[in-house]
Amino acid sequence: MFFFELIQLALGERNSLSHNPTEEEWQEAYLMAEKQALTGILFSAVEKLNCDNKAAMPPMELFYQWIGDALQIENRNKEVDYAAAQLTRIFKGGGMRSCVLKGQGIAQLYPEPERRQSGDVDLWVEGGRKKVLKFLKDNCLGTGQVVIHHVDARIIEGVDSEIHFMPGYTWNPFLHRKLQHFFRQQVDTQFSNYDSKLGFAYPTSRFNAVYILSHIYMHYLYEGVGLRQIIDYYYVLKNMTTDEREQAARDICQVGLKKFAGAVMYVLGVVCSMDKSMVLVSPDTKRGLLLLDEIMRGGNMGKYDVSLANRKEENLIQYNLVAFSRQLRSLRYYPMDVISIPFWKVWHWCWRICKGYLE
Repeated sequence: MFFFELIQLALGERNSLSHNPTEEEWQEAYLMAEKQALTGILFSAVEKLNCDNKAAMPPMELFYQWIGDALQIENRNKEVDYAAAQLTRIFKGGGMRSCVLKGQGIAQLYPEPERRQSGDVDLWVEGGRKKVLKFLKDNCLGTGQVVIHHVDARIIEGVDSEIHFMPGYTWNPFLHRKLQHFFRQQVDTQFSNYDSKLGFAYPTSRFNAVYILSHIYMHYLYEGVGLRQIIDYYYVLKNMTTDEREQAARDICQVGLKKFAGAVMYVLGVVCSMDKSMVLVSPDTKRGLLLLDEIMRGGNMGKYDVSLANRKEENLIQYNLVAFSRQLRSLRYYPMDVISIPFWKVWHWCWRICKGYLE
């Protein structure tokens, strides 16, 4: 598939394309790059072709459009990096350490961090929910919806943020307990992993090997996950030593994510042509095919899944019913996690009411 070849070229996993693409193939690849939030990353492949094989280049109009997209992504990353540093300083002023999760943190593992398409800032802040919310309220910092693991906030103009009390969660109570135990073990290391040039701390590869995998898993089951998150995981593994990968494999088995890790390893092999030496667990073809199908159908965060599109805003109950029917496709492979979802949602709704977090 040409689109996968383009990804592999951008990642350095291949040196050339198998053929010179047609104009139609390039248009389809560009639309898919937009759908998967990979426009900036894949522009690096286009640049390589411009140097090595001009005959394989996209049409000039598309090429210039791609240049413009890449520049916009680079400029936006500067804004979001600045916002992450500002948020770090704000909470440091309140005596709380922090760590930038996902986006701007994971981008630092890329050879060209500025090319990774950014979103909001996810900032994990120490101190727990009560302390963090009190600090935000006392300092008149605008907050929105409060859920089990974070509060929505617009503290820096033009950049949305999620202030995390915990890095993440899962619906399965047994898996959730194991994950939180792992996170607690890693707290000091993550908050101490400060980059003075960037002005914020971001997670270590060992932490990300578990955390990013769990984040992909949650999005996969709930609303969908895209190739941007898969490539994030590729770079997590790429930046680990053999010993670190062996430790990560043990961590993943201990927290209970081995089955899903097998699916991700399969997708990394097919899409990224990842070297077998980087694999953490044996690839699982059946689970991997299901994951890849969901990724290609739904795009980045499932935004292009026609069964879910716009339903969250229109009717939350209907949205959750459609989402659950979608989750049932994975029941065979992840039974405990899928079964836990409706029970967790009811519990979470009641918890938010009791805490006064539900308006």
